[in-house]
Amino acid sequence: MADAEWGKLKEALKKPVSPEAMKEAAERFREYERTERLSGRRSSKPELVSLGYKKTYPHAIELKDIPKELERNPEFYDLMRRIVAKEKS
Repeated sequence: MADAEWGKLKEALKKPVSPEAMKEAAERFREYERTERLSGRRSSKPELVSLGYKKTYPHAIELKDIPKELERNPEFYDLMRRIVAKEKS
């Protein structure tokens, strides 16, 4: 079930940056996170980390804060979109 939610998140992140797309991606991420938590597959607390030099977005974001960043930060949305696009299916 979490794989289906991940697919929906990937589809939402394929859209160009816009307030509507950012909000949809945030909602999809919340659903993905909820299904992961309910499935019990995750036991650690991972963080999304960027080691980029002089980036305007935070260097480490807790998993629970990713939806908020997706909604409010176009640069973070674009970063997530590029990360997901490079993922091998």
